[in-house]
Amino acid sequence: MDLIIFNNIESDPCIQGVMEKNNVTVLRSIIEFSETEGVTNSAIREYVASQLANDDNILSQLARSGKTIGDDLYKLALLDIEYIYKLFSIPLKYAPSGNKTGFYKGYINSIQAITDSKNANELLDNLLRHYRTLGSGILAKYTAFKYDGTFTGVNDTDSITFDDLIGIEYQKQMLIDNTKAFVDGKQANNVLLFGDRGTGKSSSVKALLNMFCDNGLRIIEMPKHCISDIPSLTRSLSESPHKYIIFLDDLTFEKHETEYRALKVAMEGQLQANPENVLIYATSNRRHLIRENWSDREGGEVHRNDQMQETLSLSERFGISLVFSAPTQKEYLNIVQAMLKKHGIEMNGEIEKQAVVWQMNYGGRSARCAKQFVTSYVSK
Repeated sequence: MDLIIFNNIESDPCIQGVMEKNNVTVLRSIIEFSETEGVTNSAIREYVASQLANDDNILSQLARSGKTIGDDLYKLALLDIEYIYKLFSIPLKYAPSGNKTGFYKGYINSIQAITDSKNANELLDNLLRHYRTLGSGILAKYTAFKYDGTFTGVNDTDSITFDDLIGIEYQKQMLIDNTKAFVDGKQANNVLLFGDRGTGKSSSVKALLNMFCDNGLRIIEMPKHCISDIPSLTRSLSESPHKYIIFLDDLTFEKHETEYRALKVAMEGQLQANPENVLIYATSNRRHLIRENWSDREGGEVHRNDQMQETLSLSERFGISLVFSAPTQKEYLNIVQAMLKKHGIEMNGEIEKQAVVWQMNYGGRSARCAKQFVTSYVSK
């Protein structure tokens, strides 16, 4: 097998096993694939479809970045596909045990379409559609990721929606408007969500994913120690068809930590312009992300001014800053009432007393505390 464009798949053990009629090797690969990634009963066909869909080659690179595929490249790719399509004719059925893959539904639908292709031309066209709309590899499979030097797909994302978040209407609308502009290809801002703990900052970002994932939004959760990777990461993401929010949760810096300088450069400060398909959303309990001590203000007016400018310079790189404040007693009880109503329970005086006692014993007034009380009350 001498492929021109899709030559990477030649080294795949299962495909080699098919060509060499090594049934044991083929069955081992097919069983593992079907039980972990399979979404159809057409085992060999889907396996080959998945290999093609997730292959990184010149065709997939051009297609996912939205560039035109030349006639000559298309013809060479079609020669490969006509040869590969013969592998589709091998009749091997295997029904997966029903394990949940966690893949994005759009990816599953695309793999099914590629698998069901009736001829080589249809297969290639379905592949190109896959590359253009989803990309290839792990970034095509999931809507949420954890990044710690490498990408890990999140199988089971939080199902929270904005309807579940009560009492932060202004903050929700600002987030929705900014993110909608972003996924629509318009100018949008990096966002800092700061304020009291348990007030819905992280939940609001998760709700954005559930609202806009079908519009191409993807979220990458990144720990603080990986911030220096952002410039190189954004360059690699710039060729993807998706829109990415890099999510920095619970972010604060001590003065001795240098990552905040890397974040400043990543947001504004590089010679290279930031890609239009990547934004940074961060949550923090502090408005000023760099922790400051009283001793930092000593040393004269010039020193104090320099120190203040350094402290503020990072926060000001976020175009939108949203405050999430702890609710008043009335607002807290309104949140409890709204949450109970979703369970078909009407608020009354006795429940109010229990809710107040709960917040006094468990962390004070917050939406998180209200949710914990409702969970406990409903379970009883």
